Amino acid sequence: MRNFISIAFFVCASLALRAQVLMPTPETAFDAQQHNFNPDVIRIKGIRRITFEIIDKKDFEIAVDKSLTEVYEFNADGYLSRYYYTTIIKTLDRQIAAGRNRSNRTHEYLYDTISTTYFYSGKNMILKRYHDGLNYYESHYYRYDAAGNLTKELRFKETNNSPDHALFILGNQVQLSEDSFQYKKFSSGQVKCVFLNNENRPYKERISNMDSLGRPVTVNENYTAASWIMQESKFEYNGNRLVMARFEGNAGDRIVLKNIYEYDEHNELYSEKQYKNDVLLKEISYVSDRATNLLNSFIIRDPNAKTMRIVRLKYDLDTVGRSSSEIRHD
Repeated sequence: MRNFISIAFFVCASLALRAQVLMPTPETAFDAQQHNFNPDVIRIKGIRRITFEIIDKKDFEIAVDKSLTEVYEFNADGYLSRYYYTTIIKTLDRQIAAGRNRSNRTHEYLYDTISTTYFYSGKNMILKRYHDGLNYYESHYYRYDAAGNLTKELRFKETNNSPDHALFILGNQVQLSEDSFQYKKFSSGQVKCVFLNNENRPYKERISNMDSLGRPVTVNENYTAASWIMQESKFEYNGNRLVMARFEGNAGDRIVLKNIYEYDEHNELYSEKQYKNDVLLKEISYVSDRATNLLNSFIIRDPNAKTMRIVRLKYDLDTVGRSSSEIRHD
């Protein structure tokens, strides 16, 4: 029995090691600001930090490196603990003498660093704190029931009493909103969630239909004050991989969003296509390193704007015998 357990653990670990770092999920399919990292891969590989090095390029023009980065830090359980990125707030044009009666124009950039920190109790995120790089802090506090369902979200504007932005000491709090969530589960794999505002009045209902593995297949939302507003999401899977996500809503003009995900023979994501009203908005190609089974880079192609974003990944890993190791794929 002990040998069987050891073999089973080895097989599961091997499968997890082969899984890709980025995995699409129903929850993050249409969130342009959020990547879903596979916590099992992060934990087993000992990844402590992933840096996205970003280069933007227009068609028929030379790529310009503006030193844009996104950095993701993880805790020991493989969950995202901090995310920060650089954004250009000002561009300075300078003329530099290049010889007699000649000069070259160069660009210098001023940056802000925007960050979000995450805190957990077990697998449940209990606090998410956003910082705009200056003096604005906004925090979301989350509460859960015994089954792990989110029951309350409280949103606050906060002040930091520390002069060092790297250290947060809570000062004042001003509550911005409070949402509560009530659930009713049906035997058919259907769950209804009622959203209540800070006056404890319902403003939205969401009905989710799950498959045998508990994954959402359809999600329908309607609003109390505007019953004509309907939003529907649909998801399709192939094995344990999400292959299609579709959203349709009519809160403004009717909109249909659709994402198609394709996987290679190793069951790793290699292509993603994003559509809006049947028009291709973005095509993303993922490249993995076969030696490490880690995502090497991905390229985001915008056919309408005729631009391309090239993202290279740099990993900081904990390794046996030393505190950390930096692996870079070029």
